[in-house]
Parts: sequence; C-alpha cells; structure tokens
Amino acid sequence: MSSHFTEPYTEEYNLNTQIQFLRDYLFEVGYVGTRSVHVAGCTEFNQALLASPTAPVYGATNNSIGNVVQRAPYQGVAPGSYNCASEYNSNYNSLQSSVTKRLSHGFQFLGSYTWSRNLDETSGSSGSEVFELWLLTNDQRNPRGDYGLTDFDRTHRGVFSLTYTTPAFATMPSLVRHAITGWQASGIFVAQSGTPITILDDNAGAVYGNYPFENRAQLSGTARPSTSGSLYSRVIGQYLNPAAFTSAPEAPNGTSPADTDFGNSGVGLVRGPGQRNIDMAIERTIPIVESQSLHFRAEFFNLTNSSNFANPNNTVSSGASFGIITATSNNPRIIQLALKYQF
Repeated sequence: MSSHFTEPYTEEYNLNTQIQFLRDYLFEVGYVGTRSVHVAGCTEFNQALLASPTAPVYGATNNSIGNVVQRAPYQGVAPGSYNCASEYNSNYNSLQSSVTKRLSHGFQFLGSYTWSRNLDETSGSSGSEVFELWLLTNDQRNPRGDYGLTDFDRTHRGVFSLTYTTPAFATMPSLVRHAITGWQASGIFVAQSGTPITILDDNAGAVYGNYPFENRAQLSGTARPSTSGSLYSRVIGQYLNPAAFTSAPEAPNGTSPADTDFGNSGVGLVRGPGQRNIDMAIERTIPIVESQSLHFRAEFFNLTNSSNFANPNNTVSSGASFGIITATSNNPRIIQLALKYQF
C-alpha cells in the first residue's frame, strides 16, 4: 500500500435547459460531466523487464518464462507483488434528457434518456471491490494504455415511470363505483445497453510474470470480435467470435512461442447483451370505519418474465466455453401480495 494514499474526489459540471410545453408538461435537456482524480487502483510493480543482448537485465539476454525472476526489477520480491495507490483517473460525459408530466387527473409520469460514456484506467481486469483491488491489464508501467470504457458503462439508458389513480366515477352505480374507485397503479420500465467486455488470455504476457488473468487477448485481424444475428441465436450459440482472436505474439528476444508478449486488443472491446425490465404495483386502501382501513397491494417484478442475459465467458484460453453465455443477470417474474389491516 502506498504511503501517500490520497482521498479521491470528483468534480462535476453541467449545463441544463428546461422548457414547459402544453399544460403540466416539462422537457429538460442538459450536459452532465464528472472528473474523478486520485482513484484507487493497484499495479504489479515487479513486472519483469525485457532483456536483449545489447541491454541485458541482471545477466539475462533473452526473455523467457524460465528467467522471469532473474529479470524482475526488485530482486528478492516475488513477481506479481502489487502496490495500491490513489493515482488513477476517470471521467464521465453524458447527454441527459427527460419529459415530465405533472400530476393532473390522477396521472403523472417521468420519462428520461441518457447517452453517456464513462472511462477509467482500472477496468477490464479481474480485480475486486474488496480493498479496492482493481488491477491494471497488460503493461503495468503504462496506465494510459489501460484507459478505456469502465466495466459499468452504459451508452444508452432509458427509464419511464408512471403512477395513475382511478377517479371517483360519481355517475356510476354505487356497487361499480366502490369496486373501481381509489385504485392506484404504478410502474417503471428500464431499457439499457450492455456493459463493456474486455477479452482476456491467460497465456498472454507470459514473459512478464504478472497474474495470467490480467492480460488482454491478441486480435487475429480477420474477423469481428462479436458474432452477428439475433440475440437469441447468439445466446444459444456463441456471443463472441473465436476466429477474431489468435495466440499472443512471441515477446522480443523470446526463446519459444510460449514466451508470449501482451495481446493488442483494447479495454471494453465489445458489449454484452442489453437489459430491459418492467416492474409494476397495484394498490388500494379500503376505508372500513373512521379509524380503520384495509390496505391491499400487489407487486410484479419482471412483469413480462423477460430473460436478461449475463456477459459471456471472456477468456480466450478457456477453450470451447469462450464466448458462451451460461447465466442470466435477473430473476424470473416475482409476484408479491400483501394485505394490511390498519386500526
């Protein structure tokens, strides 16, 4: 851990315009951006140096898996040792818009859309939120080479929420009026882009002695990284295209093809499946006497019982399972009923 750990902070800036149109309607559009500095992250500081006959490293003149320890800059310290510090940056830029209908005649809604881009230097790795152990991928001495889409970036996100209360229907027969008056329905619909996927290769970067699961894969240059077709066909088949990737190249002055260099694919190379969800609730309070009432509520989570799929296996070296989706990222439809007597 760095002895000069600085508390991270975020600067935010925005410009916003609001326009009222028609009655009870408001349109809003604006730019929102943030810049975060002193973000926590970790580097494997004892990454092996590259040797050559003209620039030997502790006597080594070539680069192989066998002499990783000999080429480590700090002798006596294990390769893969890491140091955590608050020296990384991230930024967020977005166009945010919304349409609001104020409450009238028992009805109101809010619809919003965000188009954004979120970038940092520590995404794409297999790090952990525990102690903020986010690690760099590929070259540990070049954080800017890891600058790319964050793991949680969503290019497009739309949200629509509403509430509606049924009117009194004073002109209807008494029995019908009491049956349909006073119900309140509310719902929220969310649709958003999938998250970025960084393609990793456990066999890449072998001559550096870093953790194998932090190295990016090599592009073949002959095919697109993601497959084409409908989401259904890609889920039951392969979401990522194995033909788009190849073995990592041999490192300079390597002794065999197994002495690999880093792969050349970028952080957040492709996106996972998008998500959509509808939640809804219906409720009513039924007065009994002045101080007593009965409250009924029904809640529907994932109302349409839609499957939202998790990201596929993103490690090229995992073989036949690479690029395949094996899980969902949401629950099936859940219905909850509640009845409460208040007195």
